[in-house]
Order: sequence, then C-alpha cells, then structure tokens
Amino acid sequence: MIKNYLLIAFRSLRKNRFFTLVNVLGLAFGLTVCMLIVCWVMDEYSVDKFNKNGHKLYRLHANEHWGGMQTLATTPIAMADRLYPKYPEIETVVRVMDGGSLALFKTPAYTEKTASYAYASPNFLEYFDYPLLYGDRQTALKNPEAVLISKEMAIKFYGKVNAVGEALQLEDGASLLVTGILDDMPNASRKFDVLQTLAFNVKQNPWLMRPGSFSVSQYLVLREGTDLKAFTAKIQQEAVVSGGQKEELWLQPFEDIYLHGRYDNGKVVGGRIEYVRLFLITALIVLVIACINFMNLSTAQASKRGKEVGVRKSLGAPRTSLVLQFAGEAMIMTLIAALLACAAIACLIPFFSDLTGKSLSFSGTNISKYLLVLLLVTIVTGLIAGSYPAFALSRFAPVRVLKGDTKATGGNLFRKNLVVLQFVLSFGFIVGSIGVYCQTQYIYSRNLGMDRENIVYIQQDKGSRENMDAIDQALRQLPQVKSLTYSSWLPIALESTSADLDWEGRPDKLVLSTSPLRVSYDFLSTMGIELAQGRDFSRKFSSDSAAYIINESAARMMNMKDPLGKYISFWQGKGEIIGVVKDFHFNSMHKEIGPMVMMLSPFASDYIMIKLHKGATAAGVAGIQNVFKTLNPGYPMNYHFLDEEFDRLYSSETMLKRLAAVFAAIAIFISCLGLLGLSVYTAEQRKKEICIRKVLGASVTEVTTTLSKEYLKPVLIAIVIATPISWYVLHSWLNSYAYHISLTAWMFIGAAVIAIVIAVATVSVQSIRAARTNPVKYLKSE
Repeated sequence: MIKNYLLIAFRSLRKNRFFTLVNVLGLAFGLTVCMLIVCWVMDEYSVDKFNKNGHKLYRLHANEHWGGMQTLATTPIAMADRLYPKYPEIETVVRVMDGGSLALFKTPAYTEKTASYAYASPNFLEYFDYPLLYGDRQTALKNPEAVLISKEMAIKFYGKVNAVGEALQLEDGASLLVTGILDDMPNASRKFDVLQTLAFNVKQNPWLMRPGSFSVSQYLVLREGTDLKAFTAKIQQEAVVSGGQKEELWLQPFEDIYLHGRYDNGKVVGGRIEYVRLFLITALIVLVIACINFMNLSTAQASKRGKEVGVRKSLGAPRTSLVLQFAGEAMIMTLIAALLACAAIACLIPFFSDLTGKSLSFSGTNISKYLLVLLLVTIVTGLIAGSYPAFALSRFAPVRVLKGDTKATGGNLFRKNLVVLQFVLSFGFIVGSIGVYCQTQYIYSRNLGMDRENIVYIQQDKGSRENMDAIDQALRQLPQVKSLTYSSWLPIALESTSADLDWEGRPDKLVLSTSPLRVSYDFLSTMGIELAQGRDFSRKFSSDSAAYIINESAARMMNMKDPLGKYISFWQGKGEIIGVVKDFHFNSMHKEIGPMVMMLSPFASDYIMIKLHKGATAAGVAGIQNVFKTLNPGYPMNYHFLDEEFDRLYSSETMLKRLAAVFAAIAIFISCLGLLGLSVYTAEQRKKEICIRKVLGASVTEVTTTLSKEYLKPVLIAIVIATPISWYVLHSWLNSYAYHISLTAWMFIGAAVIAIVIAVATVSVQSIRAARTNPVKYLKSE
C-alpha cells in the first residue's frame, strides 16, 4: 500500500513539473532562511553555557541615583568583601576585570600590543571552565605575578605551545611568570589572550580598593538551594553610599547576562534577546509564508486532480487513504526541499556569518543538533503545508466530479485570506526594512556635533609617553597633519561617569552623573566641536589648568543660564567655567546626551588624536608610522580611524539593515509565488467565463484587467491591515533610541507601491496567458 502511494506520488509530481518545482523552491527558500536563523539563535543561546557551575554564579549589580537611576555591572571590591562573611548563602566570590585599553607584552623574541587581556581572582578557573592546555587550574592564579596566555600567544612569544615557566615582560619592565596555557576559547562573552591576576592589578592601582571604585565584575557563588528572591531582599539592605546617594544591590544570573544585558530604571529590560526574538519571529513568518504559498499552489491544481479523486472514491477508496496520499506527496516535496535547503545552507553559511559577525558553521560538533532541528522543522512544515490541500482534494464528491464539475466546494475565501495573510507579513517586512534603513542612514548622516572623518587615533604606551614631546613635534611637522590633540577617552565612546560634580546652589539631593574628559590644547578645533559660549583652553592663560569647559546639557542640568565665569568643583578642584560647547554625541544614540565636563591636561596620556588633511590619508599614516618607528622603537604602533570606531559602535544596526533587506526580498519572492498560485487557480476555475467573454468580443486587455483586479484585492486589503500593525512595531523599535527618525506617510506609501508593483508584475504574466487562450480549446471540453 505504501509503495503504491509512493509510486502515485512521484508520478503526480513528475507529471506536474512546474508546480512541483515552484512548490519545492518556495519551501526550500523558507527552510533555508529558517535554519540559517536557527543556527544563529542556537549560537546566541550557547554563549556562556560552558560552565558546569554557571547556574551558581550571580553577578553583583548596583543601581545608583546620580541624576537618574543607572545600573552598574561593576562594583567595589569592598562591597563583596562585606557581603561574603556576613551571609552563609555565599559559597565564595569570583572577581574578573577587563583590561580595556591596549597593553604591551614582550619577550626577547617578540613584542605585541593587545586589548585582549583581563585580570581575575585566584579561584577564577575553578568556576569558569576556560580550557587549560597546560598548568594547574587550582594554583595557576595563586601567585600575584602569574599570567596565563593563549596557545596562539605562546607560539608568537616563545615559538612553542607549552611555555609554562617562561617569563613575560610588561611595558613598565615588570616580569610575570607563565603558569598556564589557555586552549581555544569557548563560546564565551568574555574572551582574552592574556589573563593576569587581579592582585597584581590592585598592587599597581591601589585606587581599585576604594569603596567608591566601581571597576570589577564580581560574581557571588551561591550555595545549592539558595532562594534567590529571599537572598536578594537581604542584600538590598546592604548599601554603599557614593556621592551622598544610596546604591541598591541586586543579583543577575551569570547565564542570563549575555542575552539580557540592557537595564532601565534598575531592571533588566532587554539586550541581545531582543534580536533573538526578532530573528525567531522572522524565521516563523518566512516559514508561514512558504507554507501558505504551498497551500495555494496545491489547491490551484485541484481541478486537475478532481477526476482522479472521483475515480478512486468510486472504486471504494476511503477518504482517509486519499488524505494520506496527498499528505504523503506534500511530505515528499518538503523532504526534497529540505535536502535543497541543506545544500543552500552549506553554501550560504559563510556569507551569513559575515553578515551577522559570527563564526557559524553547519558542520562539526553541532551538525547533529542542526540536522535534528531541520528534521523537526521539515516534518512540522510538511504537516502544516500539506494538511489543507490533502483535506480539500479528498473532499471532492465522486458523482459531481465524474460529471465534469471539478471546482472545489468552497474554500475560495480561505485561499484569498491566506494570500492576504502572506502580504500582511510581506508588507510588514518591506516597511520594517525601509524603517531600519532610514534609521541607520539617520545615524550615519546625523550631525554628531564633531568630526569623525580623517581622524587617526593612537593609544599610547610607556614609550610614547616618555618621548611625548619629541613625538608631538615630529607629528606636527608632517605636511599631511592638519592638527593633533590628546584625550583620556575616545570622544564618541565615552563610558566613564562621575558623581563628583558640585556647584553653588546645587540642591542637596541632586547628584549629576557626569562624563569627565581630560583633553589637551586644540581639542575642540581638531575634533570640530563648536563653542556655544566662551573660549577653548589656551596656552595664553596659565589659569586654564584649573578651568573647565562644560557642554550645554551640563549647563542646563545645573540650571545655569549664563555659566561663563561661574565656578564648579570637579576632579581638578574648584575652577572657573571658561567655555560651553554645543552638545555632541559622545556615546551611542540609544542614550540622550548627558552632562560633560572637560579638563585641561596638556598631554592627556591615553589617546593621540590626529586630524589629517583630506586626501592625505595614506601618506599621513605612512608618516605617522615612520615617526613612531624612529622615536618609539621597540613598541608596536597600533593606529585606528575614528570613523571605524563609529562603525563598530553601530555594527548591530548595520547587520539588522542588511538582514532586513534580505529577509524582505525573500518574503516578497515567496509571497509572489503564492499570488501566482492564486492566479493559476482562479484562471483554471474561470476558464469557461474567460472563453465566453472572448467569444463575445472582449479584448485581451479587458480580460487581463478583469482578472488582475481580483488578484489585487487581497494585496490592497493586506496593506490596509498591515499598516497600523507595522507602524506600532516600528515605532516601538525606534523608541529604543533617544535620537531617531519620525515615521512618515511616504514610508508606508512607498512600501505599498513596492508591494502593488510586484504583485501586478506577478499576476500579469498569468492573466495575459489566460486571456490569450484559444476559447475553442476549452469550450470543446464543456
């Protein structure tokens, strides 16, 4: 029986090659998109899941109230030290601190600068299962002068993997002992090539032990059976007072941090999980569109299979067997589509990896998981896509069919509704793609309030600091250099905040979370930052060493209508405000521009900012490299462009823009196949009407117009339904930005025009084909 069903199924598929091909391609497209997204989502969910003790780790957070609540993921070391002995629920405390800036590591054979390093407590490897090739996990970080390096770094520095016992020198001359070699990094949110001890960093930077130093990520290891809610209520009674404000403490499970890393008003409000959900919804929508397309194309062939059904029923075939037969055909096509999808995924995974910025692979250790998911998705898709056609085709009455009436009983409204649903989803994709594109363009075209083009920045090392005067003079003499300056942070990625700002008339309970920036002379002119009032720091005024420049937001929040000449107290003591700069974006556009205070530090030691003349980039970089090679030998020079840092800041938006366009194109393509199916079905059902119209003198244009009007109705209805839904979803997404575009009518009109034009182009082919049919051909069969 099964063999017979299979033979009939393959014979039917071969007989209707065109519909089989279109059906299979539609499903293959849907399955390919779905599985590519599944690969990405599975990778996202696997981040930080490599720790066997991960379920016991909870990061300590502090909510601070410096001019509005902010959540800090780093806390003072003293804070956890106070909690640990007091609460028996805490098994131990694990600490880790990112290196952040570039650091220099060297041996007699090799020198390298890297930002891929971190500091950790001695028990770090006991609770974080980073693979160790050589060394003892229990003791590797016990010695404060110990250091762990990756096997790649070991080969670079020592020409061998097992470098345990070797010495590694820092740029200040300090020597560390290699006590372990790290294997390939797992799928972790925190990766590093060099791991030093936190004790060594504290020794070099004693300020880390201050009660107000929020610098270290601290993980409480809770004992099994601890009630997190009850324990959190306990530690909330503990608080640190900073800047006169009380810091509220709370815990977040370590395994949740990567996906749920965005906070607002002291609570978790999202993070990368938003992209995961968006992608999963996208995968589901594309798959639903593909299934609808399959249903419409399958029912379009109903009239061709009607006589077959009538004969089988007349010969005693039960409806169940017919349902199984047609469902089997659907499953066979779905399986063929799955095989094509596997091949497509293997070809597209490198492109998709580049698009998403991940190292995805449809092979290796995860291949079994991917194939299992693909099999489940294929089965579910086959059942959903094949269910309606199977029941619809098996519903034909044998007497009516054998008399020549092969029109399906009912179902026209259902099929049109399916097309409406398809285009609701597709229209949503088009609007979303337009919205994401416009917001991304807005980000890139918005006036930041400063320049980012033709600016090279270099993070300083010990050598460049020691030779700063000579390097400064040599750089200024380069003909390609327009100007240069120094700063303590990159002016487009300033994350540091301070609660130390004070001024006359400040309300007792008002504490401003202020962004501090140490700058040198010519900072404003080099960066293209405009003054709203006052002047820049000048070499003509020695008093500027104690002066401040603030931004408009700071003046507004301090309620200073005329701030020039007034005094504030900040990191350099009490000083006069000599200038107010216009607000500029010194961090992501997700955040509103906050208060900023600039202080003069003639050679702010972290970054050299070099403005090059337009068109002189290549020669300028070569000149800069030559200066550092001559005056700073023995130290590798790492340079970057400020606009590249800007691109990294908005890499997620760029990825979303590209993916939205790709998914929108695929959704439209599959929807058009569904519309083609409806047009084929309608033309088949109305063939007698078309012939009669032509006999009565209707032209091809008139018949085509008549048919096309009916095809376009579902599209127009879909646009009406989808417009408010799309507006709401896009508006909600845009609200995650403090600075964003406004939704305008042209976005929706443009999306509607695109949908209508594509729909017209799709149905016109079939409509013209039906209108040109010789009426004699069909009237003979009536």
